Amino acid sequence: MASGIRTKTLVLLATAAILGGGLLLFEQQLPSPNSSDTQIKQPLFHFQEAEVVALKIIAPDYSLNLKKLATGNWVIDREKQTPAEEGTVVFLLNLLTTGQRDRSLDVPTERARDYGLAPPLTTVDITLKDGQQHRLHLGDTTFDGLKLYAEIDPPSEPREKMTVTLVPLELKNALQRPLREWERQQAAN
Repeated sequence: MASGIRTKTLVLLATAAILGGGLLLFEQQLPSPNSSDTQIKQPLFHFQEAEVVALKIIAPDYSLNLKKLATGNWVIDREKQTPAEEGTVVFLLNLLTTGQRDRSLDVPTERARDYGLAPPLTTVDITLKDGQQHRLHLGDTTFDGLKLYAEIDPPSEPREKMTVTLVPLELKNALQRPLREWERQQAAN
């Protein structure tokens, strides 16, 4: 009887050793997190928040020009300048300067409509102190609802392929808001 228990124990130990060895071999064949297949996330843009002096937002319901005054305050630039809601502008600038690009894929330009980029749902034109211009086109939400399709600094000339990039969903919330949320509300007396 004791030899039957010893045999079962030896069989169990041998099975465990075989399974452990198989798992070790399997894990060694998996790519490491530092392999070239892993994409390193990059910032949306390579500028600082303080460098931005103007924003033009073309949203589904309106077009808005924001301008930074010498005092550092933001205004909505119309016939008459209106103070902008600083928190709303700063939130957008923070997303533009700290947001991360996720995966990018090159697709034929004729498929732009599949991503909500023909025409884009929202466009942001960004002007920096040194005169540099940047553009962000936002498209549809990804199928899982976690990211947005976007085109960052698209070339102005026609092309056969375009680069579609996944960007943070928060950009949609920062840009597609009612016009009144961009205007500074006067405190009631």
